[in-house]
Parts: sequence; structure tokens; C-alpha cells
Amino acid sequence: MNILFKGYFYSGSGYAEGNRALLRILDGCGYRVRIAPRDRVEDKGMALTPEEIRYVSSFEQTELRRSDIFLYRGSGAALHTQPEFRVNIAHTTFETDRLPASWVPVLNQFDEVWVQCAFNRETFAASGVQVPLRFIPYFFNDPQYRPQGPVLDLPIASSYKFLSVFDLIERKGYDVLLRAYLDEFTSEEDVALVIKVRDSQGTDKLRELIRSHPKPGHLQPAICVIDHMLLTPELHSLYRACDAFVLPTRGEGWGRPFFEAMLMEIPVIGTNWSGQTEYMNERNSYLIRVKKLIPVRLKDHPDPSKYEGHYWAEPSMKDLRRKMRYVFEHREEARLVGKRARADLLETYSLKDVGLKVAEQIEKFRM
Repeated sequence: MNILFKGYFYSGSGYAEGNRALLRILDGCGYRVRIAPRDRVEDKGMALTPEEIRYVSSFEQTELRRSDIFLYRGSGAALHTQPEFRVNIAHTTFETDRLPASWVPVLNQFDEVWVQCAFNRETFAASGVQVPLRFIPYFFNDPQYRPQGPVLDLPIASSYKFLSVFDLIERKGYDVLLRAYLDEFTSEEDVALVIKVRDSQGTDKLRELIRSHPKPGHLQPAICVIDHMLLTPELHSLYRACDAFVLPTRGEGWGRPFFEAMLMEIPVIGTNWSGQTEYMNERNSYLIRVKKLIPVRLKDHPDPSKYEGHYWAEPSMKDLRRKMRYVFEHREEARLVGKRARADLLETYSLKDVGLKVAEQIEKFRM
């Protein structure tokens, strides 16, 4: 089987990380794969080690002997088919209760669409996607995620550290996170919130939220912001340096940082709605109650009309405060929840098991 695989491969984005894992799956299955990267040239050295770059780039010049399968994994806004290929497959996701109307006719041009959670299977079908929807979980190179190993040195004295990893967009609920953390904890407690964002662009929004909080600065608990890209091993060492993960997101197609933290045996606090509920439950994580679904009202998106009529979750700040306090005060119980989470994920979502699902879907197109 000859596969042309298009998408992001070199950046630190969730799509790129998943595409690298899927590339290893396809390669391991013995398929002949050529990649068509969408990355900018400057992205190539920002998040990957030289070994990772060499492996990925080795697939850029593969000669395809037949036009069997075109696989495009990425945002629906950029998806397109390749008519010269016998089979066209799209793999995409979305984070609200429905799809943008413009995505639907594009997705219906594919032979099938892969989705990574029951949440998207429902929202895609309800939005009018009529081609077959196949459930393929998110792709992770799980052998890389080892709870034991180097620990990132952080410039904070607090011994207990909450971690949050997100892009600086409203959907991630960072406003709810900062308010809840600053309301709940004080400078007299041995606690810190470590925030990891992609770069320094927009971090003024974080600082303004902290400055404008009613609690005076000298009474506020510690906050540490990491505003630059980390290589994959460095990101793993960041997870090891922290004690719990928290993100009151308003909607996810999968929730990569939740999954990563759980693989690293860190207890996770996250919203009880959207894609992450595919693998998060009351047994292996701490789910934040949803007050209600609210209309999407974006201030930081270049095209807010794309979300017209969409709804997403508004997590309960009161319940978030309660969950953070509970995990902080019940550390041994939380540690066991983190261990259970890793065991659950490895049982269901290992690279080997997901690879079998991928091969099953690809093999049905063999002539």
C-alpha cells in the first residue's frame, strides 16, 4: 500500500505530535509512505531533537509506486482531496458542539473521515457529515512517556506544583484557571502554578489577569510562566517536575496535555465535557463539573463567524477550586489516581493497539 500523508510534522502542535506517531505506525506496518509537510521552515528545529528530524524528513522523498491512499490529517479548514488517489481519508477534530458549516461539504468529498472520540462522532454526524465516520484514537508514541527520568529545573521554591499546558486562546479556560487558583491559595501555602505556553506572544494577557486580581500581589501564591518551546525530552522532564495537572478547558477534540500528563502518572483535573471524556473518568482523574453550555463568543479569533451558533462548556470555578484543594491536601490518594490513569491509557491506547486499529482500516482498501 502506497500512502501520501499530508499534515504538520515538525512543530510542537498537537496535530504534528500525533502525525509523527501515526507515521511510525504506518512505517511499522510496512506501508510505503511519503509525507507532504505543511510546516514552515522555521518550525523544523523548534520542538524536535535531531534524531526525530532525521526520521521524519527521511519520508519526504519516498517514491510512491501507486496512488493508493491520500491521508490528510489536520484542520478541516485546510482539508482537500487528491482525486488521482484511489482512496481519500481525512482525519480531523473539532472542539465545540458542532462543525463549522464550511467544513461539512469538504469532509463529504472524502471516502471516509477518521475521528478520535465519540464526542466528535456525534457532533460530525449531527452537523451533516454523511461519509463513513471511523473511530481511530489519538496517536501517541507511548514508549517516550516514562514517569521516571530527568526532572526540569524550575525557578520556584514551592515544593507542590500544579502544571497547566495550553495555547493562549479563550477555549482553554485559562481565565478560569487563574481566577480559581488565585482565589483558592495564598502566598503562605507551599504551592505554585506552572504555566507552559507556546511562546511569549499574548502572555501580557496572563500578567494582566494576575495583576487585576483582587488579592494583593504579596498575598498571591506563586506562578511560573514558561513561554518558549521545549524539545520533546524537556517537555517530559517538565511533567516529571510537577505534582498535578489542571486545565478547565471549554472544549477539546482530544486534549493532548491531559493524555500526556496521565501517561506520566500525574493526577489530572479537567472539564467533564468534550473529547477528553473518551479516556478521563471519575476513577482515573478529577473531573470539573460543567455549569452549563454557553454560546461561543470569541475575542481572540481572526474569524469569529466560524463559531456562529456554536456552544461549549463553562466549567464551574467553585468545583475547580474544590478539586485543586482536594488534590493538594490528599496527595497520596492523588498519586494513586495518577498511577491508575497511566495503566488505563496503556491498556487501551498503546501505540501497538492503536496501530492495529489503523492497519484494520487501511487493509480493507487493499486490492
